[in-house]
Amino acid sequence: MKQICILELFLLFFFKNIWSCKSLKSVNLSVPIAVRAGHSVTLECDYDLEGAPLYSVKWYYGDSEFYRYVPKEEPPTRVFPLRGMHVDVSGSNARNVTLLTVGRQLSGIFKCEVSADAPLFHTEIRSAKMVVAVVPNGAPVVRVDKSKLEQGGPLIAECTAPPAYPAPNLTWFVNDQKVPGSTSTSIRIDKDLLETATGKLELTGAGGTWVLVRLKCEASVFRLYRASSIEVSVKPESPKPQPASILLMESTSNGCCSTTNRQDHLYLCIVLCLTVMVLVRQQMIVS
Repeated sequence: MKQICILELFLLFFFKNIWSCKSLKSVNLSVPIAVRAGHSVTLECDYDLEGAPLYSVKWYYGDSEFYRYVPKEEPPTRVFPLRGMHVDVSGSNARNVTLLTVGRQLSGIFKCEVSADAPLFHTEIRSAKMVVAVVPNGAPVVRVDKSKLEQGGPLIAECTAPPAYPAPNLTWFVNDQKVPGSTSTSIRIDKDLLETATGKLELTGAGGTWVLVRLKCEASVFRLYRASSIEVSVKPESPKPQPASILLMESTSNGCCSTTNRQDHLYLCIVLCLTVMVLVRQQMIVS
């Protein structure tokens, strides 16, 4: 009896090692983070069966299965109808599945489930998120409000990117230097569910320096889109001269006497006239 138990344990250990050497390992799912709407995309599910036979590969969008590969069936591929999902069977196999003209509704979680065949039927599943993006048509635009600069107030600028999905990330550059941190950004959603992003930048002290400020805004959507606005140069106007300075410049340019000079000339004229009158009177007395 004792020998039988030892033999059973030996056989169990032996077959366990055999099965463990031929099991499913290293399942890796490769799904792009983002893809352009209307484009095709190939999703990859790589795995190592270590010599074990493959039972099936199943693909899911969320919890809904849309593609299956079973090598023992004929044909081995099977597509399940799912709204907005168009599988290219000719470009799909045991490791890849190709989707045609993907739409925004396919943004979400994709899963790959791999199962080894008997006797273990070991199964592994991996998931990854993909965004179907609508990239902007055109470049962002910068508008500057410098109405308060002459009074030493802040320089306020706004950057608006064309509609997209998701809303583009906005980055400011001042004199070719990236603005650290983040600025306030608002997002407006239109009837087509596209998002328009507007970023606001406020620079304090720009009016007091009276130097040229060059502004630029960059918009990006993942690695699918990147565009910069036309650079805008802002230089506050010089302070207006005081009225007294203007009057002084006018009197000098016209060669006219000031009020004080006119009074002095009048006084000299009176003194001269009185002197002449005294001289004439004395001459008449002598005569």
